[in-house]
Amino acid sequence: MDAHSCSPQTTTAPTNDTAAPPPDLPAPTHRREAGLDLVRGLAVLGTFATNVWLFTHPAGLLGTLVDPLAGIDGAGELLVYGVAAGLANGKFLALLMLVFGMGVTIQFAAWNRRAQTQSTRGSWLRTYAPRALILLLDGTVNFVLVAEFDILMGYAFTGFIVAALIWGSPRSQRIGAWIAGAVHVTGLLALAALVLLDESQRIGADGSAADPAASPAHLDAATTVHATGSFLDLALFRLDNALLFRVEPVLTIALGVCLFLVGARLFDRGVFRSDGAGLRRRLLVIGAIALPFDLVLGMTGLASTILIQRYLTAPFVALGLLGLVAHVARTAAVESLPGRWTTAVGRMSLSVYVGQNLLAGALFYGWGLGLTARFPDHRVALTAAGFLVVVIAMVAFAVAWQRTAAPGAMRQGPLESLTHLALRRRSRSAHTEV
Repeated sequence: MDAHSCSPQTTTAPTNDTAAPPPDLPAPTHRREAGLDLVRGLAVLGTFATNVWLFTHPAGLLGTLVDPLAGIDGAGELLVYGVAAGLANGKFLALLMLVFGMGVTIQFAAWNRRAQTQSTRGSWLRTYAPRALILLLDGTVNFVLVAEFDILMGYAFTGFIVAALIWGSPRSQRIGAWIAGAVHVTGLLALAALVLLDESQRIGADGSAADPAASPAHLDAATTVHATGSFLDLALFRLDNALLFRVEPVLTIALGVCLFLVGARLFDRGVFRSDGAGLRRRLLVIGAIALPFDLVLGMTGLASTILIQRYLTAPFVALGLLGLVAHVARTAAVESLPGRWTTAVGRMSLSVYVGQNLLAGALFYGWGLGLTARFPDHRVALTAAGFLVVVIAMVAFAVAWQRTAAPGAMRQGPLESLTHLALRRRSRSAHTEV
């Protein structure tokens, strides 16, 4: 989701003959793909619909892993939480993975046009490596200073793997996607079975849950640091628990490889083009079939089924969402105010992704306004209000920034501009060395 992989300046084009790229890349064009920006903007804002519940939990991500319903009482609040959290759970994470894969294939096509006689897998990966390293640095800073649930670090590793696979033929990419998907599903079902076994052992004979004695010993410390800790205290807390907080990127690397490749293939096959109507319809059917199963899994309240929802059914729903947004991008709706606002967010997705988490920290954590600790018994209302405030602020930021940005900069956000500046300097240094 970084600027250089998810905010491309050109769309794909035919590649030179020596690289053996997919044969059906679309014709070259020098305009941004509005549909891709629209999907990216929706995906970035959608991730916050999931993450906001982590900000309003008294113990943050650590507490969510132990007791996600903290501060939520009564049937009405439980229903609202189940529906709101379930609808967002995993869908936008998967959508971002699809979008990231599109960014990689766009970069590959652009590089291959410029490669001339140096068109080898090794030269392509040497070109892509700085992008992956910068994304890894972005993610590391974001993880330590902003949000323990950062996704950029994992995307850096996954993107490099996919960059190597995208060099191959469409057939080899399909095989890679199927293998990665099979590995992911096998591992996920095994993990869900273990979690289900643990859940069954903690259910009392009368059907009630046993006392959660398995809570981490430092859960109280997590609550304290989120409520009263300084900015530095939270950064040190994330580092102390880095192994736990970095589990998800490791568990989802196979899923990422699969979805990155699927996203790349969908883009190459024209999911945003006028001749891609049939492809968009098939994606909509896939999403419509998966959605009822996804919602049922999310409403059970069991960790094992929520795992399956987040990492198995949600990606299929995300495919349907991609088809829907790609269809909207072909209509006049993309020029409406919501369409233009979402597209503006998509053009500076890295800045918005980091910015929305930073703003939420300022609202909910102790180093800022500390709203989570101030209103512990009103978590649902606080979450809804916080979500609206942050999303409105980020949309306003994106629109205002691009209205004042120089057209020559393609209206990149501040973090995107820094990323491209670093890549340009690296490219100049490389040419100087040569």
